[in-house]
This record gives sequence, structure tokens and C-alpha cells, in this order.
Amino acid sequence: MPANVPHNLDAATLAAVERIETGLGGEGLLAFAVQDLQTGWQRLYRADRRCQTASVIKFPMLIHVALAVQEGLLDWSEKLTLTEAEKVAGAGVLTQLTAGTDWTLRDLCVLMTIISDNTATNMLIERLGVEPINARMRTLGLPLTTLYRKSYSADTEASREFGLGMTTPQEMLDLLTLLAEDRIGDAAVSGEIRSIMKEQASRDCIPRYLPEDWKYAGKTGSIDAVRNDVGLVTAPDGRQFALALFCQQLPMVQWTSDNPGIIALARLTKTLLLGEVG
Repeated sequence: MPANVPHNLDAATLAAVERIETGLGGEGLLAFAVQDLQTGWQRLYRADRRCQTASVIKFPMLIHVALAVQEGLLDWSEKLTLTEAEKVAGAGVLTQLTAGTDWTLRDLCVLMTIISDNTATNMLIERLGVEPINARMRTLGLPLTTLYRKSYSADTEASREFGLGMTTPQEMLDLLTLLAEDRIGDAAVSGEIRSIMKEQASRDCIPRYLPEDWKYAGKTGSIDAVRNDVGLVTAPDGRQFALALFCQQLPMVQWTSDNPGIIALARLTKTLLLGEVG
């Protein structure tokens, strides 16, 4: 590992992280920020790196909608109509369903979050706009986290480097901490967001090697060369952790649950939370 990689890891943890990163077949692929929400300790590794979010940007989108509902600007029961024109490829089920059907704002947020439905995401962006979502992140103290465009839309000059969105592990850790501490709106709003994230269908990264009685609520993101996972993990004894894990610039494309980036993030979780490598 280059000597200038910023981190605060002890020697044993750093060695374990280096082994995981080396196994990916490239350099500079991992970045993460992890915090024990009871003791406050953090494990940081390239935590300020600007990363492609892929679908992790849907987590900030969910937060914006929930806060707008609290403020009376939106209503969870508002209905949006699915059109053929809005259907896009990739994750989700709405592309297979009948155009002309109505979906509540909450239903679309659930689909966007737990199965990363790209069509639901685009319907929400059409309703919300891009800039209000980004402005919300600024009010929450996240100066960098940015949604650039709809899913599967053409890149602009601004989005060319990062695609759908950009963030840093530190900013996602900050957002997760606010959520865990009921500081996204209030306890009711934060609880609503967590209740949706707890139903996350993709559980191959952070939860993969954790014991079955550990609970996870999160949002994943994947494109060809990227695997990300951000979420809250709760141990059986009540200890809670926030994890923002990013794997960027993977040298191979593999759309299976054994993608090397997915395995790397799962091993990172085991190392950082359980002190094990496997």
C-alpha cells in the first residue's frame, strides 16, 4: 500500500485490510468509514475519497422524501403513475408491470431502497427534482454528496466522472450516524427510514459473514466496476455500528453474489466488527 494512504487503523487491522485489497487485483480499490455508535471509535481508510455512489445515492433520496413528508411538502400516500417512457433497465420490477398503474410515494421509496428499482427511482426524481435532494444534503452537513441525474440517462459534463452520484465514506458515515441518533427529522422520521432500510433484499455485502442474530439496515450500490454498501448493524447485545464501505474501479465485471468486490466488503465487515478475516 502506498505510504500516503490516509487511515487511522492499528497495525493488525491495516495488515488485514491490505490483504483484502491486494486480493482484488488492483490498487486503491477500497475506501471506508466505520463507527461504533456506543463508544465512538472509528475505523477510517481513504474516508474522504470521492466515490461513485451507484445506487447508494438512493439512501439520501429516501431521507429527502421522508423529511419533505414531515415538513408537509409531500405526502407518503401521493400517487404517481407508471408510464412506459419512464421504464429503464437494471434492477427492479416496475419494468415488468403495467403502465398506467398508480404507485404511492412510499411504495416507490420502498422499491427504490429494498430492491433498488431504477424505474421507481426515476419516477421519484421526476417528482422531486435533482437540486432539492442535493440542497437537502447540504442542510444536513454533507457538502459533497450529489445526485447528478436519473438512472440510465445520458451523462452530462458534471456527471461524467461519477455517473449517477458521488459521495465519500465519511459523509455516508455522518448521515448514518444522524439516522441512528434520531436526528433525521425526529425519532418518528428516523424510525420510518430505518424500517424501510431493514427490509433491504441485497444482503451479500455487510451482513454476509455476520452471525444470524446481528441485524442490518442498509443500502447497496453496484455498477460494473463498483460495489458499495452503507448501513447500520446491531449486535444481539444492543451495540450498534455504522458502516460506509466502498469498492471502486474493480478490474473485472462479474454480476454474481461472488463478485470479488462483494466478498471484499463482507470480509471487511467481519474484520472491522468481529476482528476476524475470512
